[in-house]
Amino acid sequence: MNRPSTLIAFFIVLFITACSASTSISHQGGIEISNVNVVLPAAMAGMDMGSDPFVSMRIKNASGVDDRLVGVTSDFAEAMLNETVMNGDVATMKDLTSVDVPAGTTLEFKHGGFHIMFVNPSKELKAGDSIKLTLEFEKAGKITVSASVTNE
Repeated sequence: MNRPSTLIAFFIVLFITACSASTSISHQGGIEISNVNVVLPAAMAGMDMGSDPFVSMRIKNASGVDDRLVGVTSDFAEAMLNETVMNGDVATMKDLTSVDVPAGTTLEFKHGGFHIMFVNPSKELKAGDSIKLTLEFEKAGKITVSASVTNE
């Protein structure tokens, strides 16, 4: 095999590997859920965010219809929708009953904004584990996703 052919083969293998390692996307009714991770409290050292793990993810509404996230359940613990709200220099958690997902938008669930908190866990999680989450939308219905547990 000559050098250009070897390089082409290398880049094809690299591309296939990168694609297969990408975060899975679950979708239904125009709603796409991606980059779902459970962030462990150790990863938040020095941020005084409590000791409960939380979920970060992206929710994209690719439909032409507004929707609303109205609930979340987990096979790991009780799950609660929350938002971090800043009052001056003080961050507080606000419990939410729902989160609007307007048509054509992407919401980032992350530290310092919308997120899902867990309470009363049934087991201890460690990096590399995964859990199931079921997100319930007013119009798109229930979407079950796998969340990877991470330290970051």
